[in-house]
Amino acid sequence: MLLNKEFSRGKGSKNPAKNVTVTGAIINALLAAMKFTAGWHFHSRALMADAVDSTTDLVTDGITLIAYPLSRKPVDIDHPYGHGRMESLAAMLVSGVLMFAAGLIAYQAIHTLMRGEIVVPAWPALIFAVISLIVKEYMFRWTMKVAKKLNSRVLVANAWNHRGDAFSSIAVFIGIAGAIMIPGAKSLDAWASLVVVLFIFRAGFSIARNSANDLLDKAQDPEMVEKVGMLAGTINGVLNAHRIRSRRYGPLTFIDLDIEVDPGMKVVEAHELAHSVQKLILTSFEHVADVLIHVEPEGDHLKGEGPIRIN
Repeated sequence: MLLNKEFSRGKGSKNPAKNVTVTGAIINALLAAMKFTAGWHFHSRALMADAVDSTTDLVTDGITLIAYPLSRKPVDIDHPYGHGRMESLAAMLVSGVLMFAAGLIAYQAIHTLMRGEIVVPAWPALIFAVISLIVKEYMFRWTMKVAKKLNSRVLVANAWNHRGDAFSSIAVFIGIAGAIMIPGAKSLDAWASLVVVLFIFRAGFSIARNSANDLLDKAQDPEMVEKVGMLAGTINGVLNAHRIRSRRYGPLTFIDLDIEVDPGMKVVEAHELAHSVQKLILTSFEHVADVLIHVEPEGDHLKGEGPIRIN
């Protein structure tokens, strides 16, 4: 079955998800040490804030490394839809860590500004901001490429984490450069760390929102749902396809729909027709795990779809 094949994909030595995450963790550890040391030595509050962000990235890398293989475990008796929701839960944790880091950096920056403990950073701090920008942008592109290939929500979260760090490094560079070059603007370095907070918080909120949508079974891409109806209608014998619903479990999507057939059609024929529709949809979408089809006599939808119990 597709469900078992998809969840077992990526095992063994050639595991792109593990490779990109482990590499990211190593890079984050090196960047955190580099930026903290440089920030302390060259008196850059913004660079030290960026170091805190890189340190929290190690936590998100750890969450990703644990959650990804768990989400790919095969279906079992207790989890007939698989373990894909583990990805959404992990992405929620990633967002929480990011927002906590944002709060910590904001507190430190505001404390510095209020107490006036501002020292103009030394110009070599700019070099480390540029290094961080280049490395993090590269990690974003690599991680996002793997995330799209595997349709992984938690990897997408980690990728945007890298992109947020790249934007943060731009803010750090501007803050340090402004504090050095503009007379009377020595506080720009501290203000730049607050800009870093905005980037981190925005990324965390976006990740949390997408994960919550998955956990609440938000409908998937409307274009995909429309295409499902069109595909079902191409099968000879399907007179109407409607009530198409979709929900996401980690990297996979489950689809339910109703099809109407000739009322005089035999049960065996209707059964074979439903299988034809299911097969067409499964082969048309790489990440659709299963299609549940309800067969109805023609015109049945005119009577109403019937109540859905919600309590």
